[in-house]
Amino acid sequence: MTPLVEGLPDGAIERLTNHYGAGVGAWLSRAARIVGEVAARWNVTVVGFHDAGWTSVVGVGHTRAGHAVMIKAMPDAERFRQEKEALGHWAGAGVCRLIDADDTAQVLLVEAVADVAGGAARPHDHARRVAEAIPSLHTNPALPGRAVPLLTEYYRHSVMPRIERRARQYGSVVGAGRISSVRALCRDLCSASLSSFMLHSDLYAENVLFDQAQRAVFIDPHAKIGSPAFDWAFWCVYYTPTSGFAERVALCHEHVPDQVDEVLAWSATLAVDGALYYLDTADYTATSMLQILDSPLLSPVLGSRR
Repeated sequence: MTPLVEGLPDGAIERLTNHYGAGVGAWLSRAARIVGEVAARWNVTVVGFHDAGWTSVVGVGHTRAGHAVMIKAMPDAERFRQEKEALGHWAGAGVCRLIDADDTAQVLLVEAVADVAGGAARPHDHARRVAEAIPSLHTNPALPGRAVPLLTEYYRHSVMPRIERRARQYGSVVGAGRISSVRALCRDLCSASLSSFMLHSDLYAENVLFDQAQRAVFIDPHAKIGSPAFDWAFWCVYYTPTSGFAERVALCHEHVPDQVDEVLAWSATLAVDGALYYLDTADYTATSMLQILDSPLLSPVLGSRR
């Protein structure tokens, strides 16, 4: 567990500034006060701030009954609405339970996983436990609404254009054949995807905590509505980007065998998009994305051309 601090953690300030730009500074200067004022209205005592996350400031507190809670303040109204709708849809099934929300202040009140900031210790077989929990996200269909975007629209308007833009500079590193294959995969996936389930869409390891029974609990969704195969693909590629891709694909074969082809197709698009992003930002993780693209597991969807 990361030690709590009284004011906003320096790490949180740095991450939000990197994510949103210098313009978030004015909001950050008010964030601790926002958390305190909203918590007081909810009869929650704030005991400190948790140094985690890229899109929110996270206060840690407890209710009058002594239950540990997290007070999550967000500068981005769209991100706030998406997370609120997603957590409400899941209603605590496999995710941190939403207790309350302040729409004006853009603050969520959620249960603390394992009654502690950061959850319980990660078990040694965490990948298997996450694979067992992912289906809980896709139990009930989700109707498209105003807050949560369709995965296909996100791909058409954000992912595909940025792949094209970055490929002009870094396409030779990733491989022209791979870029061409992924361009076609994106079109096919967006045309064929008819599923409407609430997706987490951000299954990095840091967004998967564990409760006292060592069950995986998902936090901080970047919600989309679309095919469950995308969540599996994101987890395969990004859960720990530098290792474990083959293990996670094997777990997909075990848990969702009928979706593996689609999982691999989405995985290829994610890895190409990620490789281009990390090359553009001079991040060493680009090497890991290129290694994933070299995996024989992706040969059926990428073909032999590099």
